Amino acid sequence: MGDILRREERTALRLRGLYAAMGYRPYKMGKFEEYDFYAANKRFLQSGGVLTFTDTTGRLMALKPDVTLSIARGAAAGEGTLKVYYDESVYRAPDPQAGFQEITQAGLECIGAVDAYAMGEVLYLAAESLRAISPVFALDVSDMGYVQSLLPELGLAGEGASAALRSLGARNVPELRALLDAVGAPAGPADNLCRLAAAYAPLSELLPQLSSASVNGGMRAACASLEGVAQALRGFGCLDDVRLDLSITADMEYYNGLVFKGYVQGAPGAVLSGGRYDALMRKMGRPAGAIGFALYLNMLEHLDGGDDAEDVDVQLLCDDTEDPCELAARVRELRGAGRSVRVCRRAGGGEGAE
Repeated sequence: MGDILRREERTALRLRGLYAAMGYRPYKMGKFEEYDFYAANKRFLQSGGVLTFTDTTGRLMALKPDVTLSIARGAAAGEGTLKVYYDESVYRAPDPQAGFQEITQAGLECIGAVDAYAMGEVLYLAAESLRAISPVFALDVSDMGYVQSLLPELGLAGEGASAALRSLGARNVPELRALLDAVGAPAGPADNLCRLAAAYAPLSELLPQLSSASVNGGMRAACASLEGVAQALRGFGCLDDVRLDLSITADMEYYNGLVFKGYVQGAPGAVLSGGRYDALMRKMGRPAGAIGFALYLNMLEHLDGGDDAEDVDVQLLCDDTEDPCELAARVRELRGAGRSVRVCRRAGGGEGAE
């Protein structure tokens, strides 16, 4: 029988089972939260504004703009390690020209003790989440700690550092090279950054290059962290699924360490995004580790082939000459046999067909 669930609904069900089997507990977000909290952390939101309204008490409220911020705020007042997963809709305007949209997400957060194993576990679950959508996927990682520690070695700070990150994020090596030449960056670190900006290969293959290019403690610590993650991924049997891509960048006010994106065949862009955000927890008053990701289920509609005949077992074509009683009896017979049916008007002549 044809599956009555949409692709994103089927995927959400599989993901719930995957996350629960790894000890993550469900999290349910409230519909509305006070706007001031989101306004104070607006840079953490990956895209778009916040949909607001004034409630009956006069407070300015926000309609669910982000799940991670809500989970992090609750975890800031707690202790121990929190592992939760969610399946929620958020409301943002990623494209100001298109207005506000409902964005359906599934994802998870791990807040508390975040070591190499915990990071490897989250990346493993990210890989398995992508695999639940398509056997053809890519999971790319970077480390903001490595990049952040390299920038001072290049003489970059402030707007210069921001410009370098933009060039790195766009993989625009000529622009990056011109910027580094303009500030008189040392040749060795500048050459290494430009070479690594263009590199894209399995994590295990590029890690030695990252290590050899390290010139300070922060960079070496980032490499050690990535090596620990690689060991965890090897244990999970998915190290070969993860590739290193230093062009993945994020806001350093909130993100530190591991950042990553996931792609599946047929989708127009990244369907998964995540990273480590200890800096956000420190801003909220709790010096805890934090890492998680969101999978954008609404993007899965781009993967559907659009062939209506494929989502039912039988398609009956009819026209005005069909006897309604006979047609209804045929449908009842098929439904009684457990088959799904769609009755459609025939575009031209001919007989009804399965």
